[in-house]
Amino acid sequence: MTWLSNLFFGSGGGVVSSTASGVQVPYSLWPVESNVTTLVYSDHFASVDAVDRNAAMTVPPVKRGRAIITGSCADLPLELGKLDGSGWTAAKRQPNWFSNTGTFQTPWHRMALTLDDLIFNGWSLWGVRRGAKTEGAAHAPILDAVRIAPQRWTFDANSPTGVSVNGAHVQDPDSVILFQGPDEGVLTTSADTIRAWRALSRTRVSKARNPIPMTVLQETTPNTVTQAEAEAFVEAWGNKRAQENGMVGFLPAKVTMQTHGDTKPEMFDTAFNALRLDVANALNLPASLLDGSTATASLTYVTTEGQRTSLIDWLEYWLAPIEARLSMPDVTPLGSVVRFDRSNLINVPNDRHGAASDETQPVETPASPAPQE
Repeated sequence: MTWLSNLFFGSGGGVVSSTASGVQVPYSLWPVESNVTTLVYSDHFASVDAVDRNAAMTVPPVKRGRAIITGSCADLPLELGKLDGSGWTAAKRQPNWFSNTGTFQTPWHRMALTLDDLIFNGWSLWGVRRGAKTEGAAHAPILDAVRIAPQRWTFDANSPTGVSVNGAHVQDPDSVILFQGPDEGVLTTSADTIRAWRALSRTRVSKARNPIPMTVLQETTPNTVTQAEAEAFVEAWGNKRAQENGMVGFLPAKVTMQTHGDTKPEMFDTAFNALRLDVANALNLPASLLDGSTATASLTYVTTEGQRTSLIDWLEYWLAPIEARLSMPDVTPLGSVVRFDRSNLINVPNDRHGAASDETQPVETPASPAPQE
């Protein structure tokens, strides 16, 4: 674990100049709002609903979409090979680190968490351990890699590599791999959708607790209820309505109850389905996979046999950036590229190792003895 310690806490080596080494400091193709700014806003304006990953994961279609993307893609094996006019040719010898790690992080979790980072934040960072550089090679071969949690690293213009981990500049560009996602991440592109879902959920809970529409306590005779009495009536009535048997109440003769407006239950279904569609679009997934309600004619989601085959087209949006980054010269030898083996996206995942095959024969049991006459 020494290589991880050096990455996280620094090795004490000299600073590598970005100009001298030819390293291009990474930058975002789109503006990134600091989380600190959001926290400051939320401190001063209580009405601001700060959107972070924890908040987004409380939105069911976001959680479901994240599960579909990571669950479908994280298990796909990586392959090194060549891609030309004749098709794909896998290398006879595959890098060991594709399917093994010497750390606490399994290859599945490494890829799942990388996808998670790209989904929510648009960026992900790996720390890598390399072997000895061979003569004439521009980069030493990778022996191991681990995904670094987003709270442990940050972009840093003063770092020679453009990133810092645990507050320390990353000096060696070959010690990290920075992945850039296909967009800014849902925390940026869909912040309003996440806020709207959470607000609608709170409204639905409030409606469940208080199914009667807006209530006004009206005095029957003018000027018979003092200000103090009115406030006491409102507080007592509100507290009673929040209790388990809040459907039943009592009012004195000088006060009556009036209700205004109404909220139809169908409104919530329509609103949630609209937001579910927004989430599906943000994650580049078909809305049918997020289990929208089929109650309304305009939202008829149908599951077909070909859905597994078509899913591969939607997931290319998330797979392609990772393949492109792992095919760069600092990771992969020139002339070769890295691709995911997409077999599990078309076939039943791990069919030979999980589900029973068609050739499985039933176990014969001895016939029961014939009854004696």
